[in-house]
Amino acid sequence: MKPDIGIVIHGPEIIDSGGAHHVLDVLSEHYEVTAVLGGTMGRAAVLDAFLEDRIDISRNVRPSEAIDSLSWADVVILLNRGKSLDSGIEFGKVVIARAKEIPIVQIEDPMEGGVAIPWNDAIYWAESIGDLLGLPVWLPPRPEDVRLVHTTQATPELTRRRISNVLPGETIRIGGIVVGTATSENIEIIADCGRIVAIAGARMKEHGIEKIGRIDLEGAIIRTGSIRRTQHTPRIGAIEEKSGGMRVVLIDHNAEAAFELAAGADLAITVGDDTTAIAGDILYRLGIPIIGITDMDSDHVLSDASILPGSAVLQLESGNDDLVGNIVRELIFDGENYVNVAAQSIESIREQVIEIAGERLIDVVRW
Repeated sequence: MKPDIGIVIHGPEIIDSGGAHHVLDVLSEHYEVTAVLGGTMGRAAVLDAFLEDRIDISRNVRPSEAIDSLSWADVVILLNRGKSLDSGIEFGKVVIARAKEIPIVQIEDPMEGGVAIPWNDAIYWAESIGDLLGLPVWLPPRPEDVRLVHTTQATPELTRRRISNVLPGETIRIGGIVVGTATSENIEIIADCGRIVAIAGARMKEHGIEKIGRIDLEGAIIRTGSIRRTQHTPRIGAIEEKSGGMRVVLIDHNAEAAFELAAGADLAITVGDDTTAIAGDILYRLGIPIIGITDMDSDHVLSDASILPGSAVLQLESGNDDLVGNIVRELIFDGENYVNVAAQSIESIREQVIEIAGERLIDVVRW
């Protein structure tokens, strides 16, 4: 009987590079493999690679939560491709510190000079799996040495969180919202009573910080840099012809939850430049068109987004996307995030949004 191996696949890069496909193929010959996605932004890559039958993308969970869900397995593999080997190890430290203390082997960048890293005394598994994949074993720092957050003793309400291996010029995102741009390789985010008051090593984006409001800095999902760095071929989703009513969803600065928010939708209205790019790119794979509300202040977290034919993006005067988005929420969605409309088309809803934009509208780009 083959041992049970759980594999947590993190991020689009390990999929776009062919690493996920390779590891699944090799290990499936020797083990019973159960693979799940940890994180959100790898979903589009899984669909592009036609791996949705081999990798479970049905849940939006953190990598540590995905590891915990596989704790019944003999060993869990954390499969990742960071910006560098150092950044990959830093990522592993954070995930391991949050996950259950079970045998875990981190496979970092198996296609290009990668390594197998044993966590929680998983040396045997790292050596066995490393041999199969042709990877050397690197011993990690101790997980108990990892401290993600600390509070100062003098002011216990002040919380600091350090982010390492950031490239200057990269955006810093919390919960998908851009809060700053790095000017240093090491970032420290400082929150006072749950509100961000400073970001050392970065230029703060006040508008993004206002949108976030009060947060749990220790538990927040923080990402830096481009969402998808690697070359890929987008896979267009099936576009279904609908008759009768339509279900329309509003995605307002929460693009990373687009899969969940747009479940069963026929159309999405997106608010914000980067939200429109990210959500539009995700919904391209699901065959769902968008009406984007933007004011051309993108932080370029996704530079090559794919937008489904039949979509339209409104370009407004600077600073007006949130304002128009709020009016759309009240007038079209009655203050909610979704609405079911009868006897309407995408074109008629688009004209309603254009009318709401009024004199603030500069242009409408159609796909």
